[in-house]
Amino acid sequence: MNWTRRKLAVGVLVGLLSSVVLGGAGAAAYFAVGMGPDHTALSAIEQNETLTVDRVDGMAVVRSGPITANTTGLIYYPGARVAHESYVPTAAEIVADRDIAVVIVDMPLNLAVLSTNRADKPRTEYPIIESWYVGGHSLGGAMACRYAAANPAALDGLVLHGSYCDQNISNTDLRVLSVLGENDGVIDAEQERTNRELLPPDATIVELEGVNHAGFGAYGPQRGDTPAPREPAAMRVDVGRTTGSWIVDTQQTQVDHQSEVESHRTIAFDNWV
Repeated sequence: MNWTRRKLAVGVLVGLLSSVVLGGAGAAAYFAVGMGPDHTALSAIEQNETLTVDRVDGMAVVRSGPITANTTGLIYYPGARVAHESYVPTAAEIVADRDIAVVIVDMPLNLAVLSTNRADKPRTEYPIIESWYVGGHSLGGAMACRYAAANPAALDGLVLHGSYCDQNISNTDLRVLSVLGENDGVIDAEQERTNRELLPPDATIVELEGVNHAGFGAYGPQRGDTPAPREPAAMRVDVGRTTGSWIVDTQQTQVDHQSEVESHRTIAFDNWV
């Protein structure tokens, strides 16, 4: 009788452990498969002779020219369950005719929350780049904000796509762009608005007409999202151009400010002489 009970207990325990293992494996597989990329959109970028897509150790680097000390780098974190190359078409719009390199990083199980310090790697791989921004879409944007909050002195700014911060960076010198979609059905709009107080006072917030949550990348429709009235490619163009123009403008403002500071120093020195 005791032996029978022991066997039954062992059988139940083995069953429970098997369920946990299988459930964990199933969950891992679910996130690892990921959404996207849209291969038609990706192929169009790869065939564009004015753009270059480099695959470097789990990173997709999108650029329109050589990377030099004058190039601005944007390290990009993907949204949850979205394959990192799904953002190559959007990155192509960001870098078009601009001296910007977008480094889209792969994430463990396609979850940025599992590797918030992933931006360390591109900064090490491309030491020639002196000006770095970090950004991302959805959960990726929130994790990029966490990285920015922990490394404000190493970065020039933060880019949020359909996302918001959960860390306070309001007292930093980081330049921040938040791009939102008017038709975004996934983001917690109330929380996003509340969390704007965590951003610096001069943060730029742009809401794009006809853009939904999936419109920030090229990975197809997303569950819970609002159907967008525009074509996916058109949405990505708006997101990319808005982001690229803002980065160029903020960089130029920084250069102008530095030139003004140097000019004042020269005048002061001349007066002293």
